[in-house]
Amino acid sequence: MSIGRNDLCLCGSGKKYKKCCGKIEGAAILTVLVEECSNVQRELIDYAMEKHSVMLKKQFQPLLEEYETLRKNEQVFLVTFEIWAILTQVLKGNETILTEFVKRRVPSITRKRTAEIVASWTDYRFMAGIIESCEGNMYHVRDLLTDEMYTVRALKSVSLEGAFVTGALLPHESDYTFFMTDFHFEPARVGAMTKAVQELYETSPYGDTQSFFKNMFMTVMDRLFTLYEEQQNVVDVSALTWLKDAHRATAEHIVESFEQEKIEQPIVQMAVLLWNYYCSKEDPTVRKPEVFTAALLSLMQSYSILDQEDSKAAIASRYSISASTLSKRLKEMEAVLQEKLKPEAEADQAKQQ
Repeated sequence: MSIGRNDLCLCGSGKKYKKCCGKIEGAAILTVLVEECSNVQRELIDYAMEKHSVMLKKQFQPLLEEYETLRKNEQVFLVTFEIWAILTQVLKGNETILTEFVKRRVPSITRKRTAEIVASWTDYRFMAGIIESCEGNMYHVRDLLTDEMYTVRALKSVSLEGAFVTGALLPHESDYTFFMTDFHFEPARVGAMTKAVQELYETSPYGDTQSFFKNMFMTVMDRLFTLYEEQQNVVDVSALTWLKDAHRATAEHIVESFEQEKIEQPIVQMAVLLWNYYCSKEDPTVRKPEVFTAALLSLMQSYSILDQEDSKAAIASRYSISASTLSKRLKEMEAVLQEKLKPEAEADQAKQQ
């Protein structure tokens, strides 16, 4: 269909084509649409804060007390809360803040395509997934719960291949944009975070992913940031300097074994660093990693760094070694590590008082 320069623009702005979309060539109109929709998103947030501040404040405080990890980062908590509340919380008349705003705002949007995009926002979707590829400011995400693919339009070029991402998607013609922001985590965290979301969904009472996210988005985010915080404390065994491959392999065995014992990550970190120090001083010959893992476990118990109080015989049995071998290695390691262990034990006792 052809259009004259002096005809009304097909976008619905009411302006002549030459003074509207006629000035914008090719892909540039897409940039205009993104910018206009971004501005309307900001209007939506302002609308929520101005028109529904009482309701939002009433909900905010109990959630602040409930989600321990999220509240440590005030900005993350606030954004997570605003996304969840604006999109999902029901007002009088069975409206949400989003649907109420869209009904009021769309009639006054002059550009037809922008108005149609904003009107479609009521079909938003929560998702969590993996970014499979990026092309300029577009990236393609596979939903980890439904296996659906989403093409997401960002405001600027992104390079996040392999990252874990979650948030609320607003339709943008054939693509999507994230409402307010996305939350993405580096590829190294994908496995743990995927497992966490899947476990939360499978144990939830909700039979579909959207009901799950609408009711548990805050819980999901708190769990993800708890994992992020825990993994921040994890020692990267490969990043430490080891005299021998066997020393590094034993460190990995210590991590795996201590985690199976359900020992907290800061203590696991301490154990790996103690082992690294011991190796740097003694350069031990390792034939059976279980011996040193068991000795370190027993040693940390004896200094009250660990709450457990297992007998040496019980620990030896658990790690399939003899009690005499355990006692021998325990004495050798204590001779080197006792000066390191005493301050740690004293600090741990101070925390408990």
